Amino acid sequence: MVRKACFPALLLLAAPSALAAAGAPVPNTNGTLGTAFSNRQIHAYASTLLEIQKIRQAVSFRIDSLPQDKADLLQERAKAEMMQALSRHGLDVATFNAISSAVDKQRSLRREVRQLMMEEKLSI
Repeated sequence: MVRKACFPALLLLAAPSALAAAGAPVPNTNGTLGTAFSNRQIHAYASTLLEIQKIRQAVSFRIDSLPQDKADLLQERAKAEMMQALSRHGLDVATFNAISSAVDKQRSLRREVRQLMMEEKLSI
């Protein structure tokens, strides 16, 4: 039986398609769109996303071979690890998801996040 991991919205938005840009467009007083996220938040998002991807990869590698009760426990542990990653980088779920949404919509932000992730991967 093939079993899919059920992750919270935080994890669903951390899919490869979320490797986009950074900065959610919000209307300014003059009606134009502006970026609502700081450089620090964008860097934190990229770092957190890398950690979440590693956690998801480890879970997906093991989940199908586990009995349901152990798979559920693994998912809970993974969720806790992801929440810790958010906390370590100074983000909350709402901010992470807002940046993910912006990344999906803004090509320049997507490129920026990808670049930051690549730089971090290469520095490890």
